[in-house]
Amino acid sequence: MEQVLANPPYPREALDTLFQHILLDDVPHPETPLPATTLPVCTSREIEEGYRLSWQLLVRGFDRRRFRRLVARIALTGQATARERQAFKDVRARCKHMRFACANFDRKHHYPLLLQGVTVLMGNMQDAFKHHDRLRTLSYGLTLWLMLGSGPFALFMQALLDFEPATPEDVKDYQQRENHKLQAVLDSQAHLTGHEFHTLRKFISRRVAFNDTLRTLRPDPALHQLSECLATLNGMMGEKHDELVEKSLHGTQNYRQDRFAPPAEIVSRLKEFLQASVDGKS
Repeated sequence: MEQVLANPPYPREALDTLFQHILLDDVPHPETPLPATTLPVCTSREIEEGYRLSWQLLVRGFDRRRFRRLVARIALTGQATARERQAFKDVRARCKHMRFACANFDRKHHYPLLLQGVTVLMGNMQDAFKHHDRLRTLSYGLTLWLMLGSGPFALFMQALLDFEPATPEDVKDYQQRENHKLQAVLDSQAHLTGHEFHTLRKFISRRVAFNDTLRTLRPDPALHQLSECLATLNGMMGEKHDELVEKSLHGTQNYRQDRFAPPAEIVSRLKEFLQASVDGKS
């Protein structure tokens, strides 16, 4: 399977295009309207190529040894330079996108356990050093350093080779199930915990990752428009989540227990997106 995913190699331009989409997937475009298609149809070939493209983006841009040294340096010093923060963010972005590719394109539609663990640890460590929490930076950093050892990392990579492509019909069904789950949360709860809000954002993050991959393979104005709409939601929800994390780290709000009313604009945009899907804009 590794040979299948590695060959033929995508040109550097394709990988760079996808990565630029990823880096801009939370940049708001508040004036962009929803396109006519909110559940774009993909082919079997695009599903396989989408996973392969995401895999190559990860393996061709992730130097395990170098990143492990970076993790150790930040963990031990408790701080990171601007360049180190960007290098850390870039690797985490590749891992997050690969995780979304597993959910979007694989028949099982779930995150491999080690990929999920490493990605979550990266996020926790990033939050810790961004907010100058030295103890958590050290704790998360040492755990991540151990998980990036040669043995665990071999298992990490092996899990990504266990790819069973979904069918186009299954991908559409999966996205509709995701929409229904999102709608159920909005219908049942006016106030959310930080953790519940983060769960809502992950629905949008998975969708924007899917769309960014698809528009790299098949550039299309409607796909670009949809990505801008999703990026607007993703960015707004990301800013709110950063605020919740900061309050949690400072002890002013419990991330898993205290409830709050999500901003009205976020709720209205989520409902508009969901209603468009229900109305058949797909």
